[in-house]
Amino acid sequence: MSHSALLKSIEEGGGLLGLEKEIRAELAKNPKSIVVLDDDPTGTQTVHGVPVITEWTEEILENELLVSPVFFILTNSRSLQAYEANILGKLIGSRLQKVADKHQKKLIVISRSDSTLRGHYPNEVDALAKGMGLKKTKHILAPAFFEGGRYTYEDIHYVKEGNEFIPAAKTPFAQDNTFGYSASNLKDWIIEKSEGIVNKKNIASVSVQALRNKSSEEIKSIIEQPEITHIIANATSYPDLQAMALVILKSESSFVFRTAASFINTISGIAIKPCLTKDEILKKPSSNGALVVIGSYVPKTTAQLVYLKERSNAVFLELNVTNVFDIGVFCKELVLLVEKVENHLKVGKDVVIFTSREVKKGTSKSESLEIVNRVSNALISIVKKIRVRPKYILAKGGITSSDVATKGLNVRRANVLGQVLKGVPVWQLDSDAKFPDMPYIVFPGNVGDDTALYELISLLK
Repeated sequence: MSHSALLKSIEEGGGLLGLEKEIRAELAKNPKSIVVLDDDPTGTQTVHGVPVITEWTEEILENELLVSPVFFILTNSRSLQAYEANILGKLIGSRLQKVADKHQKKLIVISRSDSTLRGHYPNEVDALAKGMGLKKTKHILAPAFFEGGRYTYEDIHYVKEGNEFIPAAKTPFAQDNTFGYSASNLKDWIIEKSEGIVNKKNIASVSVQALRNKSSEEIKSIIEQPEITHIIANATSYPDLQAMALVILKSESSFVFRTAASFINTISGIAIKPCLTKDEILKKPSSNGALVVIGSYVPKTTAQLVYLKERSNAVFLELNVTNVFDIGVFCKELVLLVEKVENHLKVGKDVVIFTSREVKKGTSKSESLEIVNRVSNALISIVKKIRVRPKYILAKGGITSSDVATKGLNVRRANVLGQVLKGVPVWQLDSDAKFPDMPYIVFPGNVGDDTALYELISLLK
């Protein structure tokens, strides 16, 4: 397909009237509790004024369900092995359904994952549905994430790089050691990911043209076909996703969702707001430096780090990943790093800790994931040990930002303030965290151009 058709679709979508008011009206008439299971913390990329919880006891889920119409549960399941992700999905699903039934709440449960298609699918979504006791439920797949340049058109998922629209399978993300794939057409991708268990005749898709030109009833007839088990939502603009969301909200069918971030504010009726200012983020003055923790090793992050190094006067400290298997050497290195970090933060210097850029690959997908987690644990131990409160902490990469939040900073609940750059959320930590009320910036590994990290740190100088 020529990119001109996709570009035209994006441009035309930008001129359409949205359906935000209709979605809010539908939710007011038929209230739903929207719960987002986030497989890393970056799913809060499009929302504001929404809580994130990092624990899921029945009591915590019940309390949140009673006070928050929309909330995120940070599961970090992308860092788990597949069988662990399944156990977790089933457990949270069953607890959510139990407390929802108790309080007669209708649930919309979304499995939010990566807009470049990395993560445990379809297994953890199936496990979630099983935990909730849902029979004959349909998967809605909506990976569009406009703020990050991800569009789905004619069933092909695209990643925008510069002025190019690249089919997802041709990007470096598709080469992921654990979650790699070869199909950009989402029908083929579902079959590939299900290892052939899902049959093509059971997959439907709703085209951009249908979402813009057909009535709600006509779209409903596509997604409610009895034999259909998986539905692809094509979208090149918010009005496309809104048309899909409105039909879903009005449908009596049972759905579970695998989506990227843009679908969440769409179905919640949360308007996009402008990026946060420096004053909105740094509410309390501090003479200490900021701490930037870079664990992500995707090429985009490496390019951003190179750009930052060339222009910033921050202090750069490298954690050598090759030492990860030599505990003695590794521990000594960590002790020295903590000391250096504290000394620089105290005198107002921004500190950037980054992992060496060589990717250590395991002999299997599970071993590769284990290496990623070991490196993440090393970064957490640095955050755990520092006693000097940074002006703010920025974590780069999904697994890194989740582990820094939950294990390094002891975050149990946070509030999403908004975004500092498109697709880069800012949390305000709760009073129980290691550094209470501190701004915490979750910077996804796959977001922004080469200048983005430098621009962000410059903005908060």
